[in-house]
Amino acid sequence: MSRSTQYIGLNKYALNYVKDAISVDTYKMTTGIASEPVYGKIYQMPVPKGPNTGFVLKEIVQDVPWSSGPMIFTCLEATLTKECGQKIPMGKYFCWMIDPSVDLEYDIDTGRYYA
Repeated sequence: MSRSTQYIGLNKYALNYVKDAISVDTYKMTTGIASEPVYGKIYQMPVPKGPNTGFVLKEIVQDVPWSSGPMIFTCLEATLTKECGQKIPMGKYFCWMIDPSVDLEYDIDTGRYYA
């Protein structure tokens, strides 16, 4: 049996939310089983109304269960920038949910996994 890194990434809801992102950047998010880089994306989103100048979503590792190698599930971490320059962490968005009733290791359509 071959062991390999399985990048699962964002669930369907997160992918739908960022599909119209203004710009995308990439960064080394983590390292896989064979020391290979695993890249995440940074999304510049439309700025929410109010005294704001920026809204960024960064893809981060949410969980790494094992199934013939690491399965990398990601979610989005939001940061809002105010006109005064203050950066406000807005928490995690679109996290995968652990659900023992899932038939497969993960279901990208529902955002549930049980690996």
